[in-house]
Amino acid sequence: MEINDKAPDFTLKDGDGNDWTLSDHQGEVIALLFYPGDDTPV
Repeated sequence: MEINDKAPDFTLKDGDGNDWTLSDHQGEVIALLFYPGDDTPV
């Protein structure tokens, strides 16, 4: 991906175990952060 590319739609579990889908939040400001797993050498 490049800066300003649109993210593909996805669904993940939130902290309470509920589904969270990106397309359900169109028109909202969303910050997506990607990082390697905690405590990994990556």
